[in-house]
Amino acid sequence: MSHLHVKYLLAGGGITSSAAAVAIRCLDSANSVLMIGQEINRPYHRPPLSKGYLRRQERHDDLFTLPPDWFDKNHVELRTGRRVAHLDTARSAATLDDGSEISYDNLLLATGASANRLTLPGASLPNIFYIRTIDDIERLGHAIDKAKAEGRTHARGRGRVAVIGGGILGVEMTGTLAMLGLGVDLVVGPKHPWHRFAGEPAGRYVARYLQRHGVNVHNSRRAARLEGDGRVQRIVLDNDQTIDCDFAIATVGTHVNREILRGTQIAAENAILVDERCRTSDEHVYAAGDCAAIFDPLFGKHRNIDHADNAVVTGTIAGTNMAGGDARYNAVSVYTTGAFELAATIWGEARLVDRRIVRGQTSGDPASFVEIGIAADGRIAQVLAIGQGHDSDALRKLVERRVQVNGNEEQLKDPNVPPPTFL
Repeated sequence: MSHLHVKYLLAGGGITSSAAAVAIRCLDSANSVLMIGQEINRPYHRPPLSKGYLRRQERHDDLFTLPPDWFDKNHVELRTGRRVAHLDTARSAATLDDGSEISYDNLLLATGASANRLTLPGASLPNIFYIRTIDDIERLGHAIDKAKAEGRTHARGRGRVAVIGGGILGVEMTGTLAMLGLGVDLVVGPKHPWHRFAGEPAGRYVARYLQRHGVNVHNSRRAARLEGDGRVQRIVLDNDQTIDCDFAIATVGTHVNREILRGTQIAAENAILVDERCRTSDEHVYAAGDCAAIFDPLFGKHRNIDHADNAVVTGTIAGTNMAGGDARYNAVSVYTTGAFELAATIWGEARLVDRRIVRGQTSGDPASFVEIGIAADGRIAQVLAIGQGHDSDALRKLVERRVQVNGNEEQLKDPNVPPPTFL
């Protein structure tokens, strides 16, 4: 069995490890860095996969986080097509799936998350797709081409697809698929899309917006089973309604890749628990990105913020601290999403929201409004901005300063009163 010792071992080959490697090299240009990536590709950005890349508006080479020669120039070794199979924290050693062992001084766990699979009847049939990697998108692209050439007819041509799940990825996918000329049905289990971070006004607006753009939205409906002659050809909903399709896409959330913790004492719940410095309960092991729940001092709790922006932020913090720096998490979490021309920005923590205030009007096309989420103690916990023309800095500060709004609700609803009035 081969053995190697490195100063910095990065378990995971995504944007989190990429950000950590850059941060390490900013402070330490000499000591050894080894990045282990399970995919055969070097680190790349995932958000464009369901948008510009699937629409073939972005090239394969545009996805990568770093130039192809960055690793050689910065003396960072990248091993692709490998994963860490076992971790022995007592010996500060990791065993790869090929049996080789690597000892380390500092380890970063950046193993990300995987797409949840459907468990309903018919879920094992071919032609049900899950979206997480470049390879997933390549397979989906072939299915789209086949459906457009040979698939079921609809008002604008050929090819019908059913998307199961109305979260961020589900809504993004419906926009992309409709823009590619497919007939699209979106199956949303809750009362409206984006239910995890949007209130009813915003969620209902998104549903209406998608419908105006040709998407059939099925709110408060769940897929009961998948059927077809050797492949998925229809979705049967829980009210026995049938949706005919050439293929289906399931966007039903993710689960943290934390199998690497088996046999260790590293603290974890649904995700790996880390402090503000991205350090786990083992002082030589850090975790960041989708697999980690970082302690957020703004809300006084651990948060699993599974978005690309956070992966870069926490990867940078982890890499900085692994190399002897002192970086701490003090950001206001933010991410963006949308479909067609609809754009949304979300700051803060939706899980703390007790009630919401709408600033502006949800009518009109395109609409421009803000949904402000207020915690039970009357302080702002989350802000969701839809459309253009918003003062992003002011909206971010509403969350950053946990503004108390009790008694100011009516002024806060008025788009003519600037948010800084309440800061």
